[in-house]
Amino acid sequence: MKTLFKCLLYLASGLYATVSPADQATLSNGDRISGILIEQTLDKVVIETPYAGKITIKRNEINRLSTDHRLRIQLQDGRWFDGLLKEDPSGHLIIETPNREPVTVNGLDTITAIGAVPSGKPMEYEWRGNITLAGEKQSGNTDTDKLNIHSRVVAEKKKHDRFTIEAMLAREHADNRLTKEQYRLNGKYDHFFRKNWFGFVGTAFEQDPFRDIDLRSVISAGSGYQFYDSDALRLSLEAGLSYTDTRFKVDQDDSYAGFNWGLNWEQSLLGERLKFFHRQHGNQGLDSIDNLIIKAQTGVRIPIAAGLSASAEYDLDWDRSPPDNTDSTDNTYLLGVDYNW
Repeated sequence: MKTLFKCLLYLASGLYATVSPADQATLSNGDRISGILIEQTLDKVVIETPYAGKITIKRNEINRLSTDHRLRIQLQDGRWFDGLLKEDPSGHLIIETPNREPVTVNGLDTITAIGAVPSGKPMEYEWRGNITLAGEKQSGNTDTDKLNIHSRVVAEKKKHDRFTIEAMLAREHADNRLTKEQYRLNGKYDHFFRKNWFGFVGTAFEQDPFRDIDLRSVISAGSGYQFYDSDALRLSLEAGLSYTDTRFKVDQDDSYAGFNWGLNWEQSLLGERLKFFHRQHGNQGLDSIDNLIIKAQTGVRIPIAAGLSASAEYDLDWDRSPPDNTDSTDNTYLLGVDYNW
């Protein structure tokens, strides 16, 4: 039985080698890694192997690289070719293309990127998002119930454009008396105009009667830089100008032009067993240093199963010049359940 199993294993390995592309990277220490080349950037090469899945190798550790399936190869001078990366009999690195003479490449350092050949189909939006539910119910000497629902949805065409919508509802009752009521709705559009640089326009609406805010509206526009954009790590910074209009329930209404900034940081830790996130937005009025508002959300998610996660989150809402009879800082601590897609 063991002999039969070994034969089947060898047969499967042989079939894989026969039908699958055998791209190969030779490392500086002489080791060779064979598999399917997924991508190359200036600092890394990703190869999918039949024995260890996807392997990421530092670009400066590779001496030689060859491919057996057609890829898009981009050079430092801006040219790109769809073909195979090979070595000719004299040892020179070349790109073999179907309809032209081989193109000589002056070393791996002159290749800025290698990736899949575009299919020619229109790029489709990738959707991701989450909805978080946190609540508390207490009865007895004190009757309390709390509900916090927050959702964030992103539709993105990589390096092209991105839509983000966020909505939040928070309500609390104590002894049948409403003690907290907050509503927020944010929308943002990013357009990538040069590699990782993007321009954006955004709107934000907020209602919080317990902080005397009948309706606060913010319109913003500016530019940002996307440092990383993958499931393992997303990091971007942005800044621009804004216009804020606030209608208060009691205090005098206010409006002003301002400077705004934002940070979005999402990272997987401990091999996908922990998801960390931190988002921060600031808005400084140009007319007065007192018109400064900062909002931040920091938390972690622990995946449970099938898109479900347990979450812990801290939200900060700070206003340097709050309305009369209200505090400048709102601190919210949340334990809840997430559904992610």
